[in-house]
Amino acid sequence: MRSWTEVSRSVPVAALLFGIAAGFPSIAAEPAKKAAAAKAVPPGIIAAANREGKLKLAWTGTATDQWRQRFQDAFNEQYGVKVAITHTPNNAQGREVSKVITEVSTGQKPSHDLMLFSDAAYNDLAKSGMLGVHPFTKLFGVPARSVQFNGGAFAFAHQLVLPAYNTNLVKGKDIPKRWDDLLDPKWKGKIGVPSATHLWGRLSQAWGDQKTTDYVSRLAKQAIRLGSFADLNQSLQLGEIQIITAQIDNLMNVNRIKKAPIAWATDVKPILALGIMAGPLKDAENPNAALLFSGFLASPRGQALWQQFQNQSSIFVPGSSSAKMVQGKDPLTLTDVFMVRDLQPRTAKYGKILGYR
Repeated sequence: MRSWTEVSRSVPVAALLFGIAAGFPSIAAEPAKKAAAAKAVPPGIIAAANREGKLKLAWTGTATDQWRQRFQDAFNEQYGVKVAITHTPNNAQGREVSKVITEVSTGQKPSHDLMLFSDAAYNDLAKSGMLGVHPFTKLFGVPARSVQFNGGAFAFAHQLVLPAYNTNLVKGKDIPKRWDDLLDPKWKGKIGVPSATHLWGRLSQAWGDQKTTDYVSRLAKQAIRLGSFADLNQSLQLGEIQIITAQIDNLMNVNRIKKAPIAWATDVKPILALGIMAGPLKDAENPNAALLFSGFLASPRGQALWQQFQNQSSIFVPGSSSAKMVQGKDPLTLTDVFMVRDLQPRTAKYGKILGYR
C-alpha cells in the first residue's frame, strides 16, 4: 500500500516551495501568536524537552536538510529550547513502521521518536501498542476532531486526493463530475489507476464494501493503465492517457508550477482527505521533545511552515487552504474503527481486482 508521500524523489525542491510563491502566511509575521503558543504549553514539557536536547524524526522522503534546519530553528525559537533534530526522509512508510515495531518487540528503543506518517501507518503503530495517550487538545489547542487512536496521535495536516484529467484532451461536459463518471466506456484504454489501492479502501468507508467491489470490478474492465502516481502523471501530461482516477495534492502542486495541462476534477465528491499524523512513539528516547514538536506542528507557526514545505494544511483549521478546498466536497477521513477492522482487507481485495498483487 502506497503512502501519502508517494511522490517521485526527483520532484524539485523548488516545487515544494509553491506555498511561498503563492503568498501563504509569513511565519515571521506572527510574533504574538508565537509567544502565546509557547506560553500556553505547560513549562514542564518545555523544560523536559530542553533537557533531552534531541529529536529523531522520520518524515516525507522529499525533505531536505535545509527543511530540517528550518523546522529546527522555528521550533527552538518558539519554545526557547535547544533541541537538535536529526531526520530520516522516507517514502517507504510501511517498511519503516515494521522496522520500529520489530525493534520494540525485541527490547530495543525505536529508531525514531516521532514519525510524521499517514493515518494508515499510524493505525499499524496503534495496533502494535506503539502509541501513548496525550491530551493534545488541552496541551496544544489541537482540534478535537483531528485526534485519533484514543489520544495516541492527531492529524496536523491532510493530503487531498481527487481524479485528474488532461485539460487539452478533456473539456466541458466530458470533465468528470462524479466518481461514477470514470466508468463511462469513452475512457476505456485512456484511464490510469494508481497503485495506491488503499484509496478505494478509503472510499469504501462511505460507499460500503459491496458498492466499492462492484465499482472497481467495472473499472478493471476499462483497459486501465497501472502505475505509480508519478508515472501516471507523466503519462497524463503526455496525453498517453486522458484521466487518472486519483491524484495527490503534492503532484498537482508540481503540475501547477510546471504549467502542465493537468487539473483536478473538482466537482467530484467525496474528496479524500488522508490524515498526516503526529504522535510520540512509546519508549522513545526523547518523548518530551517528540510531544512538544507534535504540538508545534499544530501551532500557527508550525502550520504556516508545513504549508510552505508541503503546501498542505489541516481541514479542521478554519480558514486553512485545505479547509477551503474541501468545503462542500464531503471530505472523507477515516475512523479508527474502520482502519482497524476494514481498511487492510478491503484494500487487498480491491487491489487484486484491479490487477495489483
